[in-house]
Amino acid sequence: MSVLSKRARHDSESRFHLHVICTFFILLCIVRTDAATWPALSPEDILAISKAQCVVAIVKPHPNNMEQTTESGGVADLLSIADVAFQGERNVMIGIFEQEQFVWPTGKQLQLDGELGETKAILFPHLQEDRTCLQKPENHMVYPKAFGYSGATSADPFVGFINRHCNTFRKSDGSLTIQGLHKEYLLENLFSVKDFPASVTVSTMVKSQTGKPDHCFKDPSTGERSCPRLEKETISLQYTDAPTCERIPPPSKEDFINNYLTRSKPVIITGAMDSWPAMTKWTNEFLVQQYGEKEVHIKLTPKGEYEGIEPANIWETYGTFKIPQSVLKQLHFPDLVVVRPAGINMNFSAFLDLVQKVSGGTFSNVSAYLEYTSITDYFPDLKQDLSEMTFFEKVLKLVHLNIWLSDGNTLGKTHFDPFDNFLCQISGEKQVTLFEPHNDLLYEAHIPEAILSYSSTLKQFRRSTLLDSTSMVMSPVDILNPHLERFPKFGSARPLSCTIKEGEVLFMPAFWWHEVQSRPSKSEHRNLAVNFWYEPFFVKEFPCSECKFDVNPKYNHLL
Repeated sequence: MSVLSKRARHDSESRFHLHVICTFFILLCIVRTDAATWPALSPEDILAISKAQCVVAIVKPHPNNMEQTTESGGVADLLSIADVAFQGERNVMIGIFEQEQFVWPTGKQLQLDGELGETKAILFPHLQEDRTCLQKPENHMVYPKAFGYSGATSADPFVGFINRHCNTFRKSDGSLTIQGLHKEYLLENLFSVKDFPASVTVSTMVKSQTGKPDHCFKDPSTGERSCPRLEKETISLQYTDAPTCERIPPPSKEDFINNYLTRSKPVIITGAMDSWPAMTKWTNEFLVQQYGEKEVHIKLTPKGEYEGIEPANIWETYGTFKIPQSVLKQLHFPDLVVVRPAGINMNFSAFLDLVQKVSGGTFSNVSAYLEYTSITDYFPDLKQDLSEMTFFEKVLKLVHLNIWLSDGNTLGKTHFDPFDNFLCQISGEKQVTLFEPHNDLLYEAHIPEAILSYSSTLKQFRRSTLLDSTSMVMSPVDILNPHLERFPKFGSARPLSCTIKEGEVLFMPAFWWHEVQSRPSKSEHRNLAVNFWYEPFFVKEFPCSECKFDVNPKYNHLL
């Protein structure tokens, strides 16, 4: 099934014909069929190259069996096939493996699906770096998988073998398949906020606000009128001049896939929740009646800010807590921490009572949030009151279904999620400020974490605990009060403002940076939402600001 519109399909077909013509002339110039002209790859070479490319090593027979190099089905034939098919593929490296025995640099034996003596080629897929942990064991080594090829020495099966394991889409003549053309088109036509005619940069917004006078007065000694300017450090950006999300009624499946999912484009969908029983059924009274005695884990912060960034030196254990040197040298912002909220357990009825008191103003200096809590695990009966978007049925794989319930005065600081997200607002509203993911303007990196503690008896928070873990999805930039001297690239970022009201759904593609300001319902004094997290259509390595988007191989069937 194609995910492209008719126009996109036409563009793809035109590019396909052009590619075939170019390939024809390239084939006329192919001269590199002699095995001697190809690089000989050692296990050390393969380990290094596989961190950036997929490696295909043609196995050169032992000298006692060198007749295989000239007869049909020998090394030269495989090299000729690979050279023609993958000459334009940046992600594939072709070479020769000449050693009789394959042993990795540490002495580890090659794990291969077949005996080396029967194998004509060995393929090593691109080895993605493990970015989750900065502190790895000494002499820690990860090796790429190895797939042996012992099939026919003809173009179609060998090219198909490489395509399957390298996630490429080449034909034996070097041109792209229809799937490959579609993938190339999608990656070249990702949505960008700068496509909006009225898009503005952060620097423009800061200048416009710093240019406004704080107040004007007449100097009594000189009689001159003076209007002092605001300092940058005191600016609180509201992003009111940013372009807003497109709003649409429920689309057809084809329209949503073509214009939003495969473009990585946020959009607000109205009317998609009209048939949900949850919209009228999930009153506070109903939830207490159903789950009042159920114990839940909630998060607490003093001022409603969740996962904000602070200087590490204001924490109590700063002077004694030591980050291992091996980790410290990898941190871009070792002086900052992501502040995780305090957590406590209470029954659901007590939590809702706290929510009402905080939202109503009778309880201050604390904010309570039941955030990203699995409905399937904690409130399974509520699933019958929800349904997935009808235009999205059986498109992507659902990973998590969560409930978000708070007093409504919460601010989730800037981060991204590695999931395609449908955020569905049941009561209250959310003001979401987004920044596109395919750039390095928000300084993606590992940031150390710290966790607040809370005394229920004293009703006080403490900055007591620095952690030896790091966050991989938070931005060190405070988008409301940006420090552009330290984070100058953020000045070029272009925000997108999306306000979702009751009964509306925000489609937020994976890896889009977002900051979420929640506001309570005036009638129920709460903010309630659910969200569907899906295995994303586009993927990238993270934290890695230079890593590029790719189509998730699990969805190649949609190309």
